[in-house]
Amino acid sequence: MKELLIASKEGDKLKVKICNKEKNNWSPNKYRKIIENRDYNLLAYLLYDLYTMGYPIEKAFHKFKEMLNEPELFFLK
Repeated sequence: MKELLIASKEGDKLKVKICNKEKNNWSPNKYRKIIENRDYNLLAYLLYDLYTMGYPIEKAFHKFKEMLNEPELFFLK
């Protein structure tokens, strides 16, 4: 069974949850985190949680740092 990582923004809150991918069925959350007011400490806890669940956070952060200087991605800013 595949897992889905779902991130949504509601006002100033970032909501992240992990659930199973299922068709035409409700899947309970395996994990849920709400981050308010762009708090970098809570973001760090989220990244740590994802790391302990086996997500490649270090590779993703390295890719993020590379993307900061990509001229092709100027339209996303």
